[in-house]
Amino acid sequence: MGDNRSRDLLSHALELEQRDIDVAARLDVVVGLVQRVDGVRARAGRVLAALAAIPGDAEQVEQAEHDAQTRVAEARRELADAEGRLEGVGRSRRAGEDAKAGAERTVRRAAIGVTDAAATVARIQKRLTELAGDGVALLAEGEGLAVEAGEVAEAVAEVPRLSDSGRTAPGSSLEEIEEWGARVHAALFVVRGGLENERERIVFEANTLATAALGEQVGGSSVTLVRRRLEQSLSGA
Repeated sequence: MGDNRSRDLLSHALELEQRDIDVAARLDVVVGLVQRVDGVRARAGRVLAALAAIPGDAEQVEQAEHDAQTRVAEARRELADAEGRLEGVGRSRRAGEDAKAGAERTVRRAAIGVTDAAATVARIQKRLTELAGDGVALLAEGEGLAVEAGEVAEAVAEVPRLSDSGRTAPGSSLEEIEEWGARVHAALFVVRGGLENERERIVFEANTLATAALGEQVGGSSVTLVRRRLEQSLSGA
Protein backbone atom coordinates (compact mmCIF):
# COMPACT_ATOMS: atom_id res chain seq x y z
CA MET A 1 0.00 0.00 0.00
CA GLY A 2 1.43 3.39 -1.00
CA ASP A 3 2.65 5.88 1.56
CA ASN A 4 0.05 8.45 0.50
CA ARG A 5 -2.71 5.90 0.84
CA SER A 6 -1.45 4.89 4.28
CA ARG A 7 -1.22 8.50 5.40
CA ASP A 8 -4.76 9.16 4.19
CA LEU A 9 -6.11 6.14 6.05
CA LEU A 10 -4.34 7.09 9.25
CA SER A 11 -5.44 10.69 8.89
CA HIS A 12 -9.04 9.54 8.50
CA ALA A 13 -8.68 7.24 11.52
CA LEU A 14 -7.28 10.08 13.60
CA GLU A 15 -10.12 12.32 12.48
CA LEU A 16 -12.64 9.67 13.54
CA GLU A 17 -10.86 9.28 16.88
CA GLN A 18 -11.04 13.02 17.54
CA ARG A 19 -14.71 13.08 16.61
CA ASP A 20 -15.31 10.20 19.00
CA ILE A 21 -13.45 12.03 21.78
CA ASP A 22 -15.52 15.16 21.19
CA VAL A 23 -18.81 13.26 21.19
CA ALA A 24 -17.76 11.35 24.32
CA ALA A 25 -17.01 14.61 26.11
CA ARG A 26 -20.41 16.03 25.15
CA LEU A 27 -22.03 12.80 26.26
CA ASP A 28 -20.31 13.00 29.65
CA VAL A 29 -21.67 16.53 30.09
CA VAL A 30 -25.21 15.39 29.28
CA VAL A 31 -24.98 12.38 31.60
CA GLY A 32 -23.74 14.62 34.39
CA LEU A 33 -26.59 17.05 33.85
CA VAL A 34 -29.13 14.23 33.87
CA GLN A 35 -27.78 13.17 37.25
CA ARG A 36 -28.00 16.73 38.59
CA VAL A 37 -31.52 17.23 37.27
CA ASP A 38 -32.67 13.89 38.67
CA GLY A 39 -31.07 14.70 42.02
CA VAL A 40 -32.86 18.03 42.31
CA ARG A 41 -36.13 16.49 41.20
CA ALA A 42 -35.85 13.61 43.70
CA ARG A 43 -35.07 15.96 46.57
CA ALA A 44 -37.98 18.21 45.63
CA GLY A 45 -40.28 15.20 45.74
CA ARG A 46 -38.92 14.15 49.12
CA VAL A 47 -39.38 17.64 50.58
CA LEU A 48 -42.90 17.84 49.18
CA ALA A 49 -43.83 14.50 50.70
CA ALA A 50 -42.31 15.44 54.05
CA LEU A 51 -44.14 18.78 54.14
CA ALA A 52 -47.41 17.10 53.22
CA ALA A 53 -46.99 14.63 56.09
CA ILE A 54 -46.38 17.26 58.78
CA PRO A 55 -50.02 18.40 59.32
CA GLY A 56 -51.22 14.83 59.81
CA ASP A 57 -48.31 14.01 62.10
CA ALA A 58 -48.91 17.18 64.10
CA GLU A 59 -52.60 16.35 64.48
CA GLN A 60 -51.78 12.91 65.82
CA VAL A 61 -49.18 14.31 68.23
CA GLU A 62 -51.59 17.00 69.44
CA GLN A 63 -54.20 14.35 70.14
CA ALA A 64 -51.58 12.31 71.98
CA GLU A 65 -50.71 15.40 74.05
CA HIS A 66 -54.36 15.92 74.94
CA ASP A 67 -54.64 12.30 76.04
CA ALA A 68 -51.43 12.59 78.04
CA GLN A 69 -52.61 15.77 79.76
CA THR A 70 -55.82 13.96 80.67
CA ARG A 71 -53.75 11.14 82.12
CA VAL A 72 -51.71 13.65 84.16
CA ALA A 73 -54.90 15.06 85.68
CA GLU A 74 -56.14 11.55 86.49
CA ALA A 75 -52.80 10.59 88.02
CA ARG A 76 -52.82 13.69 90.21
CA ARG A 77 -56.34 12.90 91.42
CA GLU A 78 -55.26 9.36 92.21
CA LEU A 79 -52.28 10.71 94.14
CA ALA A 80 -54.46 13.13 96.07
CA ASP A 81 -56.86 10.29 96.94
CA ALA A 82 -53.98 8.07 98.01
CA GLU A 83 -52.49 10.81 100.16
CA GLY A 84 -55.90 11.42 101.70
CA ARG A 85 -56.27 7.74 102.56
CA LEU A 86 -52.77 7.68 104.01
CA GLU A 87 -53.57 10.68 106.15
CA GLY A 88 -56.77 8.99 107.32
CA VAL A 89 -54.92 5.81 108.20
CA GLY A 90 -52.34 7.82 110.08
CA ARG A 91 -55.03 9.45 112.21
CA SER A 92 -56.84 6.19 112.88
CA ARG A 93 -56.00 4.47 116.12
CA ARG A 94 -57.39 1.20 114.80
CA ALA A 95 -55.24 1.05 111.72
CA GLY A 96 -52.37 -1.36 112.02
CA GLU A 97 -48.90 -1.18 110.57
CA ASP A 98 -49.92 -3.26 107.54
CA ALA A 99 -52.64 -0.78 106.65
CA LYS A 100 -50.23 2.13 106.95
CA ALA A 101 -47.62 0.35 104.84
CA GLY A 102 -50.22 -0.44 102.19
CA ALA A 103 -51.38 3.19 102.08
CA GLU A 104 -47.82 4.37 101.73
CA ARG A 105 -47.24 1.99 98.82
CA THR A 106 -50.35 3.30 97.14
CA VAL A 107 -49.07 6.86 97.52
CA ARG A 108 -45.71 5.93 96.04
CA ARG A 109 -47.32 4.20 93.07
CA ALA A 110 -49.59 7.19 92.49
CA ALA A 111 -46.63 9.58 92.66
CA ILE A 112 -44.75 7.48 90.10
CA GLY A 113 -47.84 7.59 87.90
CA VAL A 114 -47.85 11.39 88.05
CA THR A 115 -44.15 11.52 87.19
CA ASP A 116 -44.53 9.11 84.27
CA ALA A 117 -47.55 10.94 82.88
CA ALA A 118 -45.77 14.30 83.11
CA ALA A 119 -42.71 12.82 81.36
CA THR A 120 -44.95 11.58 78.55
CA VAL A 121 -46.39 15.07 78.12
CA ALA A 122 -42.88 16.53 77.97
CA ARG A 123 -41.82 14.04 75.30
CA ILE A 124 -44.88 14.78 73.20
CA GLN A 125 -44.39 18.53 73.51
CA LYS A 126 -40.79 18.08 72.40
CA ARG A 127 -42.02 16.18 69.36
CA LEU A 128 -44.40 19.04 68.52
CA THR A 129 -41.50 21.47 68.69
CA GLU A 130 -39.44 19.18 66.46
CA LEU A 131 -42.24 19.01 63.90
CA ALA A 132 -42.41 22.79 63.77
CA GLY A 133 -38.64 22.91 63.30
CA ASP A 134 -38.84 20.25 60.60
CA GLY A 135 -41.34 22.38 58.72
CA VAL A 136 -39.08 25.43 58.84
CA ALA A 137 -36.06 23.38 57.72
CA LEU A 138 -37.99 21.80 54.85
CA LEU A 139 -39.19 25.19 53.61
CA ALA A 140 -35.61 26.44 53.70
CA GLU A 141 -34.46 23.36 51.79
CA GLY A 142 -37.15 24.04 49.21
CA GLU A 143 -35.87 27.58 48.74
CA GLY A 144 -32.36 26.22 48.29
CA LEU A 145 -33.59 23.72 45.72
CA ALA A 146 -35.20 26.53 43.73
CA VAL A 147 -31.82 28.28 43.55
CA GLU A 148 -30.03 25.05 42.64
CA ALA A 149 -32.60 24.20 39.98
CA GLY A 150 -32.06 27.63 38.42
CA GLU A 151 -28.31 27.04 38.26
CA VAL A 152 -28.77 23.59 36.70
CA ALA A 153 -31.25 25.03 34.19
CA GLU A 154 -28.64 27.55 33.05
CA ALA A 155 -26.18 24.74 32.41
CA VAL A 156 -28.80 22.64 30.64
CA ALA A 157 -29.68 25.53 28.34
CA GLU A 158 -26.11 25.39 26.94
CA VAL A 159 -26.55 21.81 25.67
CA PRO A 160 -26.63 21.69 21.85
CA ARG A 161 -29.57 20.01 20.13
CA LEU A 162 -31.76 20.32 23.21
CA SER A 163 -35.46 20.82 22.56
CA ASP A 164 -37.21 24.00 23.67
CA SER A 165 -39.08 22.04 26.35
CA GLY A 166 -35.76 21.35 28.05
CA ARG A 167 -34.75 25.01 28.12
CA THR A 168 -37.62 26.37 30.21
CA ALA A 169 -37.11 27.86 33.67
CA PRO A 170 -37.87 25.57 36.63
CA GLY A 171 -40.04 27.97 38.64
CA SER A 172 -39.76 28.47 42.39
CA SER A 173 -42.27 26.06 43.92
CA LEU A 174 -41.44 22.45 44.69
CA GLU A 175 -44.25 21.29 42.41
CA GLU A 176 -42.82 23.36 39.55
CA ILE A 177 -39.33 22.01 40.22
CA GLU A 178 -40.59 18.42 40.09
CA GLU A 179 -42.41 19.05 36.82
CA TRP A 180 -39.38 20.85 35.38
CA GLY A 181 -37.13 17.94 36.38
CA ALA A 182 -39.31 15.42 34.56
CA ARG A 183 -39.48 17.60 31.45
CA VAL A 184 -35.75 18.30 31.32
CA HIS A 185 -34.87 14.66 32.00
CA ALA A 186 -36.91 13.65 28.95
CA ALA A 187 -35.26 16.32 26.78
CA LEU A 188 -31.76 15.36 27.90
CA PHE A 189 -32.56 11.69 27.39
CA VAL A 190 -33.24 12.42 23.71
CA VAL A 191 -29.93 14.28 23.36
CA ARG A 192 -28.11 11.48 25.15
CA GLY A 193 -29.60 8.89 22.81
CA GLY A 194 -28.56 10.94 19.80
CA LEU A 195 -24.96 11.22 21.04
CA GLU A 196 -24.79 7.50 21.81
CA ASN A 197 -26.03 6.74 18.30
CA GLU A 198 -23.46 9.13 16.87
CA ARG A 199 -20.67 7.33 18.72
CA GLU A 200 -21.92 4.01 17.40
CA ARG A 201 -21.84 5.37 13.85
CA ILE A 202 -18.28 6.64 14.35
CA VAL A 203 -17.18 3.24 15.65
CA PHE A 204 -18.88 1.56 12.70
CA GLU A 205 -17.16 3.93 10.27
CA ALA A 206 -13.79 3.27 11.92
CA ASN A 207 -14.29 -0.48 11.70
CA THR A 208 -15.35 -0.19 8.06
CA LEU A 209 -12.24 1.84 7.35
CA ALA A 210 -9.99 -0.71 9.04
CA THR A 211 -11.68 -3.60 7.28
CA ALA A 212 -11.21 -1.97 3.90
CA ALA A 213 -7.57 -1.18 4.66
CA LEU A 214 -6.62 -4.52 6.20
CA GLY A 215 -8.92 -6.85 4.34
CA GLU A 216 -10.17 -8.40 7.56
CA GLN A 217 -12.79 -7.77 10.22
CA VAL A 218 -11.30 -5.73 13.08
CA GLY A 219 -14.39 -5.63 15.24
CA GLY A 220 -13.10 -3.07 17.72
CA SER A 221 -15.55 -1.47 20.12
CA SER A 222 -13.32 1.60 20.55
CA VAL A 223 -12.25 3.99 17.81
CA THR A 224 -8.90 4.41 19.54
CA LEU A 225 -8.30 0.65 19.50
CA VAL A 226 -9.26 0.51 15.84
CA ARG A 227 -6.90 3.39 15.07
CA ARG A 228 -4.05 1.66 16.92
CA ARG A 229 -4.67 -1.61 15.12
CA LEU A 230 -4.71 0.17 11.78
CA GLU A 231 -1.59 2.15 12.67
CA GLN A 232 0.33 -0.97 13.67
CA SER A 233 -0.67 -2.80 10.53
CA LEU A 234 0.14 0.02 8.16
CA SER A 235 3.49 0.66 9.84
CA GLY A 236 4.38 -3.00 9.47
CA ALA A 237 4.54 -3.63 13.26
